[in-house]
Amino acid sequence: MTTDTTTISAVENPALVNQLTDKALKSVTQEAVREEAPIKPPSDPQVTLLAGVQVPFGETITTAEVRELTGADEEAIARISDISKGLMTILDRAVVKLNDKPVEKDLLDTMLAGDRELLLLQIRKMTFGSEVVIEGQVCSKCEDSKTITIDLDKDVELKKLEGDSTFTVKCKVGQVSVRLPNGVTQKQLVSANNKTAPELDSIVLKSCVQAINDNPVVDPNVVLKMSVSDRRAILNAIAERNPGPQLQQIKKECPTCGQEVPLPLTLADLFQ
Repeated sequence: MTTDTTTISAVENPALVNQLTDKALKSVTQEAVREEAPIKPPSDPQVTLLAGVQVPFGETITTAEVRELTGADEEAIARISDISKGLMTILDRAVVKLNDKPVEKDLLDTMLAGDRELLLLQIRKMTFGSEVVIEGQVCSKCEDSKTITIDLDKDVELKKLEGDSTFTVKCKVGQVSVRLPNGVTQKQLVSANNKTAPELDSIVLKSCVQAINDNPVVDPNVVLKMSVSDRRAILNAIAERNPGPQLQQIKKECPTCGQEVPLPLTLADLFQ
């Protein structure tokens, strides 16, 4: 889901919802991403969530357990031509527990998108290891083609949720109450085939705008009547607060000259 960088059509950090739709999850172009072998998967399947899930009248979910993908998973995922739908399937199949209880699909769907991205990252590391090799990367200083290794354990910043997942944004229309996107939002984006960037933005807004001037939003289509500046203000606020792995912010030193080289990735890249 490609959008103006001032918005977050793919919920993101330009990664959040960006990472989980056809328009945001782009395949690697000329720089092939491959994993080195042999690889020893991490031994610890436990994941500490960046935001967690507040369960009504129950305990707060702060951890999850994932497993590596199997041949059966690979066959199931291979039948799915849409990479973003494939990522959703990976989550459904490879997340084993929330806290110490078997995973419930409804709870997984209410989890913030940033935590879901974290789980996908851990599943990738469990399955293929933590190293990703980028070939054909050109350093702007050397102007030479490089091979650079990314360590997903060390080189990816994990942004925790600061404050509450629901917050207010001051807009021309007034005070807008907004919640961060979750798995339901992601699945709505995944199902939105052939949508334009503004249409994808509207999906995010319909899912996340909760009230305007303390009046609950009954008709989600109210976001279509908002000014463009108000819509962008809300989307930018979501992008700034979204927790999750900062895959778009990865940088590594050039092995020849030491120049910092941007190496943005998406979750789709990691499962190529």
